[in-house]
Amino acid sequence: MKTLVPEPAAPEVSLPAADEAPDVAAAPDVIPPAADEAPDVAAAHPVGDILVQPAAPAPGRRLRPRMPHPRVPRPHMPHPHMPRPHMPRGVPHPHMPRPHMPHPHMPRIHVPRPAQVRTFESFRHRNYRFLWASSLFFSGAFWLQQVVIGWMAYDLTGSALLTSLAMGLDALPILIAGPIGGLLVDRWDKRKLLAGVFAYQALLALGFGAITLMGLVNAWHLFAFLFLMGMGWVIADPARMALIPGIVPRHSLVNAFALNSLAFSVSRLAVPALGGALLAFAGAGAAMLLEAAIVAVAVAAILWLRMDPAPAKPRLSASAALSELAAGARYIRENPLILGLLLFGFLPPVLALPFLTGLIPVYAAEVYGVGPAELGLLMSSVGGGFLVGTLILASIGDAGRKGMVIMGSIALMAASMAAFALNPSLALAYPLLAIGSAGTMGFFSVTGAAMQGALPDALRGRVSGIYIMTFGAMPLGSLAAGMIAESFGAPAATMIAAFVVAFAALALALKFPEIRRLD
Repeated sequence: MKTLVPEPAAPEVSLPAADEAPDVAAAPDVIPPAADEAPDVAAAHPVGDILVQPAAPAPGRRLRPRMPHPRVPRPHMPHPHMPRPHMPRGVPHPHMPRPHMPHPHMPRIHVPRPAQVRTFESFRHRNYRFLWASSLFFSGAFWLQQVVIGWMAYDLTGSALLTSLAMGLDALPILIAGPIGGLLVDRWDKRKLLAGVFAYQALLALGFGAITLMGLVNAWHLFAFLFLMGMGWVIADPARMALIPGIVPRHSLVNAFALNSLAFSVSRLAVPALGGALLAFAGAGAAMLLEAAIVAVAVAAILWLRMDPAPAKPRLSASAALSELAAGARYIRENPLILGLLLFGFLPPVLALPFLTGLIPVYAAEVYGVGPAELGLLMSSVGGGFLVGTLILASIGDAGRKGMVIMGSIALMAASMAAFALNPSLALAYPLLAIGSAGTMGFFSVTGAAMQGALPDALRGRVSGIYIMTFGAMPLGSLAAGMIAESFGAPAATMIAAFVVAFAALALALKFPEIRRLD
């Protein structure tokens, strides 16, 4: 292969005269190719004129490479096998959209995405699904027990007062030993503790059902059974509340607590009617055996939870227990937000529920003059309100401004109580009860989520144990509601309670501004 070498500089030559013909033999040694030797590229290639580099120069010919002009850019040539699409100027090709390129000095405009409704967001977590299933079965067993116990208490005692006390007796241990249950939750494995409590209550229901089937039950058996069942609530409630923050992320706490309340609402809506039918056809003993079987299913659901093992802690002595309980009480006293939420927690179980839902049988008999069928519909409207409230709250999720939601829920309760007290129509009583129940469930869900989100893990059980004491005070509210209703009538009792709820909520909101600013 012949090697090309650079040409030496040309010597100075004088230009020939005008009358002298140029010597063809003296022409430079660069001969263009003949016309018949040039490849007809334009005719052979579909694209058109392109530049083709010859394979090799002919012998004896030195070709100087053609360089583009430095000021003329080489045009962009498409791939020879890709046809150039015809695009009118200023109009993008329909199949090849031109990407939008923002100006480098223009800030990008953020377009918010539409809000998504995530009603069942917490169900994405496996552990929460099993915890929710345990709550569903356990609450179903509880509402079945309420139907059976209410009928048995009046059948055994024949006293309306003793029947009312029996219906609220299982809450009394919470008022007495709630902080102790919270301390045990902080010290032991929450999953095993909750499963053990459910197993204990299943055995109690099994034994009481057996005594009932044998015809040996009397009044003191009934009251002892209810008190022992309430001892299980002392541990079960704070354990379940303390498990939720370790299962779902913080931003899903409102959704998780609302769905947990949904389990109680669904079971309250469906189980009492089924329990009444079972009680009528099979008797109280068979109903109690069914309750034991349902609680056993709740135990199995808890055991399916996959939790990290709890760290080992030293044995708990009496002095250490008192010290830890004092630490929990001191934390509540020094934290205005937790203290305010705790005081707010007394309003619904003491002043709202006993005067609204607790007096429904009195309203049915004395105000509306209806029978058991309408009474059942009034009670079902309470469950329907719970269900609707929990679904709305679960759909909204952690939308912020929890303090305003808490205050709005209390205002909704007070307004519905006042309207229910003034309402003489049975048709309007159903939606009014549903609205008040929705506000109550919204309060419980948001307050529980806000408190658990603000608590440290080391104190979660103890503070939750103190918080559930608010539910233990419900028998006190029931006693006050009964006394006022007996003296002045059910509507007057409900109206008085509505004003007390509104005044107490306003005073607490002014005393604890941290709750109003809670986000």
